[in-house]
Amino acid sequence: MRTEHITEEDGLRIRVVEELRIRYPPKPIRRTRMPVGAPDPDAIMARIDDEHAAMAERVLRAGARGWRRWSTLRRNAGPDFSPLEVELELLDDLCRKAGVIVEDGWRNRRWQPDRFTVDRSIWPWLDILDPDAVRAELEQKLTDPKLLAALAAGPPPHVDWRSFAFVLQAADRVLELGEHGVRPGERELAGLVDHTRAWTRRRRLLLEELLGGPFAALVAPRDRQLGIKGPISHGEANIWASAVATLEMEVADDARGVILVENAETFRHLVPLAEDGWIVVHVPGGPPPAEADLVRRLAVLVPDLTFYACFDPDPAGIRIARLLEEQAGVSLDAAGMRPEFLLEADHQRKLNDWDRDQLRRLAGQAGAFEPLRATIERLGRKGERETYQRRLLELFETLPAQAPQSTRCRNS
Repeated sequence: MRTEHITEEDGLRIRVVEELRIRYPPKPIRRTRMPVGAPDPDAIMARIDDEHAAMAERVLRAGARGWRRWSTLRRNAGPDFSPLEVELELLDDLCRKAGVIVEDGWRNRRWQPDRFTVDRSIWPWLDILDPDAVRAELEQKLTDPKLLAALAAGPPPHVDWRSFAFVLQAADRVLELGEHGVRPGERELAGLVDHTRAWTRRRRLLLEELLGGPFAALVAPRDRQLGIKGPISHGEANIWASAVATLEMEVADDARGVILVENAETFRHLVPLAEDGWIVVHVPGGPPPAEADLVRRLAVLVPDLTFYACFDPDPAGIRIARLLEEQAGVSLDAAGMRPEFLLEADHQRKLNDWDRDQLRRLAGQAGAFEPLRATIERLGRKGERETYQRRLLELFETLPAQAPQSTRCRNS
């Protein structure tokens, strides 16, 4: 017959399983050590030396993978890790302060650790992603059905959640930019999600598997040129995505305003306005950080310029406009996204589930684009910018010019 009892000793909660015997004292079988209070790894790390801190962190990282055998840790110890020192000097403190849970077995007349794990509350301290939190966040970000299906299935073997989330978000950006005829550069695409050196061989293979094509065909090996025309000088032949934050720029005094266009065909259609003092900028879906940086720098360089949003008259276009306002810190004029443009369009399309979900999310959050949002919701239809490019051209040809500013200067 076995019994179980729980005691608390010096910040540890200990659950002991014993085998009752008639003629002898109870025989210890198994015990579990766990913390009494909330974990705080910094409390133990602050008072131990660097060598012991490295060993303690190794235990925490190993335990964060789930239940681990202590014998496995001992077998793979290496010269910089002493299992005996950890057992005698650190393990109790790691249980008290760092969320470690240890199961011990009774052998050779003493308790010896059998296996251990680490409470999930320690994961943020270790910079480990919580799969449930990552999945919930990505479900709100991803739009492509096959990427959402891949998310539901979880990462393939030997791919951690950080890499899986990175590739899913990169794939979503590839598809989104591809709709606008844009193939992002390798460094730019990585920078959209994480950092420019985030691509590994395994991540490249996973992207190919998700999108069904070779990496070289999906992602450009070189930098991406930004689309901008008008009375602006920068001393370079082109503006590249990786250099937009450091490039010197100067805007002419007679610049009339900035026209922000989502669709590449519409951008080409409106480029003639650059000869009439307008700055025309191509902002593909996203918006990508490079274009957001460019808009932010133009706003700082010439604060009196008006920025006109000319994105597609659909929920995605409104979403891009609001994201650009947030990322670039500017207010956009909605003259190029008037409800009447949609009402008078020759071609309209039905809303899909994603469109309806975005309309609900944007309700009360659409700012200057609320009239268009309400019109789309009422009609149950959306439009395409190509259907009234001529109207846009006429609109900006007739808008009055802004008063010139003598304070416009170079921004390095």
